[in-house]
Amino acid sequence: MKILIVVPSHPKYSGVDYHRIVMPHNIMGQVFEDADVSMINEIDSVEVEFLSEFDLVVANRFLSKTGNQQLVIDKLKQAKTKYVIDLDDDYKLPNWHLLHGAAKQMNHAEQIILGIKNAHAVTTTHELLGRAIQQELGNKNVFVVPNGILPEGQFEVKPANFDKLQFGWSGSITHFEDVLLVHDALLSLYTDETINDKFRVVYGGYDGTDQTSSAIAGVLCCKGKAKEGSFILYPARDVVGYAEFYDHINVSLIPLRNNRFNNMKSNLKLLEAGFKRKAVIISDVYPYTPLLEHGKNCLVVKHKNDWYKHMVKLINNPNLVEDLSAQLYEDVQVYHMERIAEVRHKTYLNL
Repeated sequence: MKILIVVPSHPKYSGVDYHRIVMPHNIMGQVFEDADVSMINEIDSVEVEFLSEFDLVVANRFLSKTGNQQLVIDKLKQAKTKYVIDLDDDYKLPNWHLLHGAAKQMNHAEQIILGIKNAHAVTTTHELLGRAIQQELGNKNVFVVPNGILPEGQFEVKPANFDKLQFGWSGSITHFEDVLLVHDALLSLYTDETINDKFRVVYGGYDGTDQTSSAIAGVLCCKGKAKEGSFILYPARDVVGYAEFYDHINVSLIPLRNNRFNNMKSNLKLLEAGFKRKAVIISDVYPYTPLLEHGKNCLVVKHKNDWYKHMVKLINNPNLVEDLSAQLYEDVQVYHMERIAEVRHKTYLNL
């Protein structure tokens, strides 16, 4: 199979490009000798003759990086080259989303829908998103190819020996509303003199030049209620180094509001924590729920006050932190990127 992946060059490509296109296809090319993978930054300007050299073109969300999906679709038809659209979350942004206005102005949803409806296949991260694409957009050729992690480099497990238990949250500025879910629990911890010297909170992905990032920091430190030295800012990193944040924590906090848009997301944040051998306290929300076993590989938050109870429990029971992290590490191994490469390879062969 001659496969052409379409992705901006580093450092311009996003976390989605890294996890859904660059890394998994590189690994698939290494694992399977019959998968010949090439990369190009854009295909809007290439000739039909060039595209005809490939059996398959793969891109995340958009074939065209300039907004002219139909032009690229027509060229691929002329070249008799099949294409796959990969989708890692919902194809349309809700009104409350931080990027909704910009996406609407650029007709992102319409461009994604056009690509999906004409695609020879669509790959997604889980069944719920796959069913939505089939039922709402009419493309029945949808395959679930989960996210995977390659446990080396930034995802190598490193010792986490701190004098206090270190909780951490990391994410983009689009998760401001999700971070609010943990505010009250943190405020209670910061203002409890019997426990506020036994833990720290680390914010991963901080960008001091961004207003929303600064607001997230304000939520996580409860506007300065954290004792000096109890709140740490870990700066934003690029996609090939961001996971080193996990080396600075024992417990990953994964809050997520329960709504359609979030339900369509992947379980990547849970996989990251698992492969880095971290304990997690996590919202009882799909797409995380299929992997969660409360008290065995995580602590699940079903009610708002569970955040506080679970954090106190781990502060007072360090052995439980180790037990949860060890079990989660074991449970996520089915998402090793080389295993997922088999799923992707079989999917492409079927095309």
